[in-house]
Amino acid sequence: MIGKKIIHLDNVDSTNNYVANMVLTKQIEHGTVIMADEQSAGKGQRGNIWISKPGENIITSIYLKTANLSVNEQFNLTIFASLSVIRLLHKKGIEAMIKWPNDIVINSKKISGILIENQLIGAKIEHSIVGIGLNTNQKEFSDLNATSIFNEISEFNPIHHLLLMLINEMNQLFTEIKNGNFTTLKEEYLKNLWLLNTKSSFNDKYGDFSGEIIGISDLGLLQILKGNEIVEYDLKEIQFNARNVF
Repeated sequence: MIGKKIIHLDNVDSTNNYVANMVLTKQIEHGTVIMADEQSAGKGQRGNIWISKPGENIITSIYLKTANLSVNEQFNLTIFASLSVIRLLHKKGIEAMIKWPNDIVINSKKISGILIENQLIGAKIEHSIVGIGLNTNQKEFSDLNATSIFNEISEFNPIHHLLLMLINEMNQLFTEIKNGNFTTLKEEYLKNLWLLNTKSSFNDKYGDFSGEIIGISDLGLLQILKGNEIVEYDLKEIQFNARNVF
């Protein structure tokens, strides 16, 4: 059960790092949740830094034993984490979308970021550390293109209460993962995928181009209709341009 044990920290360099250190010392069990009021070196995708005002947002990492998943099935963990946040936000009346692979956005403004770090043994995933940052009560983001739950619905949400809601969604979805219901989860992911079937602007190694996201592969590669060809991209091979939609 995810959330049976929750460890609350005032300050940490990174909740993902904290979990990783607990793994090394064998002081952690499946489903343990680490939450922090503040982290000094929060990690995001592409090596970015996750910036959050102290005590105003959800900063958490979850330790999962995932030996039943193969390396080729690891994108299902991205689906699992993304949908957990999406379902939570929908219950708060917020129509958020998933910007591939796992940023959560509202009208192109980022409200949540996810970083998953997997430990592999052979062709199996031995365990995963799922880090989630969710902008909750923060009102100002300087020059960042970001938003929060408070900014969207003008409602303050106690962090602990919202975290428990998120954990509830994660438990439901992790049951689907354990049962191998990958097709159903992928369909829900695609229904919530930002810019799906929309002519948009991207950049790859050949430069800027217009295309349409038409889906994702079973390995989680982004499938874009580029001209008359379907091209699949990994995370570092494609960028969304600032002016996305034509």
